Amino acid sequence: MTSLLTELTIGDAFGNAVTRAWRDRPVVAGVGHETLERDDGLLVVNDLSVYFAPFDRWGVPDRVAAERATGRVLDVGCGPGRHALHLQDRGLDVLGIEPSAGAAAVARERGVDVRELAVQDVDSTLGSFDTILLGGQNIGLLESRVKGPDLLTRLAAVTAPGGKLLGVATDPYSLRSPWHRAYLDRNRERGRLPGQQRFRLRHGVVATSWFDYLTLSVPELEDLAGPTPWRLTDVVRSGHQYLAHFVLE
Repeated sequence: MTSLLTELTIGDAFGNAVTRAWRDRPVVAGVGHETLERDDGLLVVNDLSVYFAPFDRWGVPDRVAAERATGRVLDVGCGPGRHALHLQDRGLDVLGIEPSAGAAAVARERGVDVRELAVQDVDSTLGSFDTILLGGQNIGLLESRVKGPDLLTRLAAVTAPGGKLLGVATDPYSLRSPWHRAYLDRNRERGRLPGQQRFRLRHGVVATSWFDYLTLSVPELEDLAGPTPWRLTDVVRSGHQYLAHFVLE
């Protein structure tokens, strides 16, 4: 009897998932999914329709961020382009960066100017921006207490004087499940920020490599930005999430 068990292949699981959803469009809730696997074994199944959702289906922090964006915008981790497309419709000049080749290709097909690039590789060749957007909880891309300040400084280097950074984050202390509290405690024991989470994305038998994704409270985020040129000026809270509005000093 032939075994049906197949080992996971490391690859562009996120890109594969959104590409399939886009090819099978219209993208509607409940049809396409991705699996988020945390390194303690927790599995979270996400509906792919969120990556294609129109403005009126976004959470409050993302809507406010889009309303506050001005000038030339760098959409960090743009995915298949939901934020970029909305901002373009508002008449803004938007450049998306996205490390997933598949997601970047979908965004490009939908009309977004996108570079296949990770936030760690942002440099002056991209030009200068008035707004840095980290929508869809992408403050998480700051990764850790160690890497976060360097990434914020890198983003500041491509921001025009007086520019802004609009980032959506999740407050880990607002999540009450016992397994989540245990994860926070484990991070404390390891000397990490409690909300530093290690994930990989899975779709079918393909998985991404493991990566760190940072959830943190407002005081922790403000402390992280302390050594950088960014100053926190406003916070908009909604449920587990919040929008952090920084200005470049």
